[in-house]
Amino acid sequence: MKFFHCGFGCCSSGSTAIKERNRAGVQYNENYRIFSSHELGIATDNFSSHNQIGEGGFGVVYKGWFQGSSLAVKVLSVEIESMHGEREFISELAALANIRHENLVRLKGCCVDGAKRYLVYDYMENNSLAHTLLGQEQNRMNFSWEARRNISVGVARGIAYLHEEIEPRIVHRDIKASNILLDENLTPKVADFGLSRLLGENSSHVTTRVAGTLGYLAPEYAVSGHVTRKSDVYGFGVLLLEIISGRSAVDFDLEHGEHFLVQKAWEAYERNNLLQILDPTLNMNFPAEEALQFLMVGLLCVQEFVKLRPRMSVVVRMLTNETDISNVQISPPGLLPDLMNIRTLQNSVSQTTSSPASTIISPPSTAYFS
Repeated sequence: MKFFHCGFGCCSSGSTAIKERNRAGVQYNENYRIFSSHELGIATDNFSSHNQIGEGGFGVVYKGWFQGSSLAVKVLSVEIESMHGEREFISELAALANIRHENLVRLKGCCVDGAKRYLVYDYMENNSLAHTLLGQEQNRMNFSWEARRNISVGVARGIAYLHEEIEPRIVHRDIKASNILLDENLTPKVADFGLSRLLGENSSHVTTRVAGTLGYLAPEYAVSGHVTRKSDVYGFGVLLLEIISGRSAVDFDLEHGEHFLVQKAWEAYERNNLLQILDPTLNMNFPAEEALQFLMVGLLCVQEFVKLRPRMSVVVRMLTNETDISNVQISPPGLLPDLMNIRTLQNSVSQTTSSPASTIISPPSTAYFS
């Protein structure tokens, strides 16, 4: 499938052309609606705080109601000097305007009004994986092994679609628990394409400023600024370990400081006791062989050597037992413990290159569309 980006002007509520089309009752784009800021204000009760369902580095998300259906409205404010907000708005439109997949969040429409940018999505009744699964033990108890399996496979299929089934390919760049939304049936939807990048037909990577979330960030990308589809594979591997273990990518306690899930999983694997990190709230209600297989796939995805990480279509086959991994050899994971290490390594790289990558890295978050 090929798709094209219309440019943000097509979403302007002040555009005469748009007004004429709306009066005629004709959609400007058959895949999404052009909203006015007035419509979105009414839908969200003037963006009332009691309708706020999430907040992240690039915007605030509100629940709204429009023509009898619930929706989620993401509000981005454009910073003139840095153009933060504008880049994210355009990236989301470029990625989502003309694609549809069961495991990708659906863009319902957009709007431009002054320095405000609005993106409208289907509302997800069960918020994000970070909000619903991770954290409190009571939350985790609501997720059976079957639910976790289906969520893991669904996310893998969504990313595989972005990487291999459309043209140009899309690298998400911020695969993490708070960017996986769950509908009323716990069907996962990959969301928040504000950092996504398009890969041309003959491109293997894109060089860009480093952005993402500590704990999910592929080390080679953090150091070089070269983002590839294997960067997303790394993020998915961390996410898969989170789903199966019920633990966050990065934990912190006063006595021992930060704990990284990838490191814990690798240490358990080396002791031949990988099932030790399985979520105890499952109460042994899981098929041990399949659980071990999922954890091994997670470790395969976070291997330090990029070429050893499987493509996402292969990951799907592994998770659905179409590819046997019982005898596969797993090499040590890539680890990037802290932001200071990133900056040190970047400075080292910058001595041999003319344009070192800048860094915009978020701490792990539980925000809806963070």
